[in-house]
Amino acid sequence: MRKPMRYGFVIAALAGIISLSACSINVDNVDIKGIGSVSENAEAEESSEPAESALNADSAEKSDPQLPAGDDPQLLSGNESDIAKNTAIEEEDIAIVPETEETNNKLDGYTLEQVVILSRHNLRAPLSSSGSVPQELTPHEWIKWSAPASELTVKGGLLETNMGQYFSEWLDEEGLISENSIPAPGEVRFNARDKQRCRATARFFASGLFPLADITVEYPGDTNNTKDFMKPAIHFYSDEYAEEVNEQVAELGGDDGFEGISEETRDAIALIMDTVDMKDSEAYKSGKYGDLLKDPTGYTMSPEEEPDITGAVKTANQVADALILQYYEEQDDKAAAFGHDLSRNDWETIGSFMTTALKIRHGAPLAAVNITKPLLEELEGELKNEDRKLSFFCAHDCTVLGTLSALGAEPYSLPGSIETMTPIGVKLMFERFRSEDDSIWYRVNLLYRSADQIRNADILSLDNPPLRYAVEFEGIETNEDGLISQEDLFELFDDSIESYYELEEEYAMDKAA
Repeated sequence: MRKPMRYGFVIAALAGIISLSACSINVDNVDIKGIGSVSENAEAEESSEPAESALNADSAEKSDPQLPAGDDPQLLSGNESDIAKNTAIEEEDIAIVPETEETNNKLDGYTLEQVVILSRHNLRAPLSSSGSVPQELTPHEWIKWSAPASELTVKGGLLETNMGQYFSEWLDEEGLISENSIPAPGEVRFNARDKQRCRATARFFASGLFPLADITVEYPGDTNNTKDFMKPAIHFYSDEYAEEVNEQVAELGGDDGFEGISEETRDAIALIMDTVDMKDSEAYKSGKYGDLLKDPTGYTMSPEEEPDITGAVKTANQVADALILQYYEEQDDKAAAFGHDLSRNDWETIGSFMTTALKIRHGAPLAAVNITKPLLEELEGELKNEDRKLSFFCAHDCTVLGTLSALGAEPYSLPGSIETMTPIGVKLMFERFRSEDDSIWYRVNLLYRSADQIRNADILSLDNPPLRYAVEFEGIETNEDGLISQEDLFELFDDSIESYYELEEEYAMDKAA
């Protein structure tokens, strides 16, 4: 290959992480600015798809009857030190973050010209219907959700509309887009996957940002025949390639491979089982789901399908997804845990377990460059569009993680969040700035609500902004203001896209040989 694949993001992050043992609301007319508070304090993870929620299915596209397509549980989490660091942060330190250059104040000497956003959908309902994995594996009743399985909840719609309103204030202050303006043709673009939770998230965000405009959201299957370039599927496949990816994923477990993964996630699985009283459920006692503390974990992939996990981690992740969603939605901490007393650290352990699962499915660079290649081409096209002021793409947690992995992002753990890499509604943002000497620079950040901001449904504003985290990339330096040069950013995109074609060439040659 012309350039070695970047493995740091996956291997370093994985090893550490594993060690951690439709809405019926008229989106176009929603206005949250007058709302002083939202009664529901919990936003369980995006579980709008029946099986996805069970799996934290932000990405699941498989035909598994228990896992709806498009949402996948997060399995690759952060390491123990990351979780300890998150736990050590006082709630008051993360609930309100003053606006600084690390959050969203203007950068002196620069003019903001464009923002390209890749978003995970907001709060969805999990699969809690009859026969679902989470429903069968607990003797308790899950909370009553405000939306059908896998769809955006009422709270999710409110949160996303408010996020759009926050962007309206921020972009107005930056001088890029005036509040209550109606964008000219071609100035903005909204695109979402053809999942209710994704399309609804894009529409709610648009209604908050442009309350007076009739914004069109593109999606696969619309009248323009929009392509599904964010589908989390394997585009190139060969048996030799699949073996290499499998080996890369197994490295997460160290020398013991998948057995190591099982060993390192056992404590987290035990916590999940105890929290839902799994051993008291008739389905678990019957042996239908095996022994989650002993059964192995594996990884599978097929052409034009989404990679999947097999075994104990997959089942536990389905339950963890619904549990985290319930934590976000249920105001009472004890009720959220079915009567158990869970600490913040316990919830972070469950969230990190989900992140670990996600990393197993989508974090391996060899898989990420394959899955995200169409999306990277689309994103780069937006970044190079001189007429575009704002682009908004909405998909899943796996979409955000896979894009960062394909671009060679350094390992990270998000402070203030129990989902350490791709929390509910997170936005991967590429902001284009022009300096006083007329050169172009980019700020790449993850913008997200803290776990408390989600549970409390805090109203975001310039005085109470969401959290920001600066993304760093392997081998890329930033200037004194933390910005990446245009040349370096486009090279990251071009290298990843080129790596896809190198995969095709290398493994096609292996097959021919």
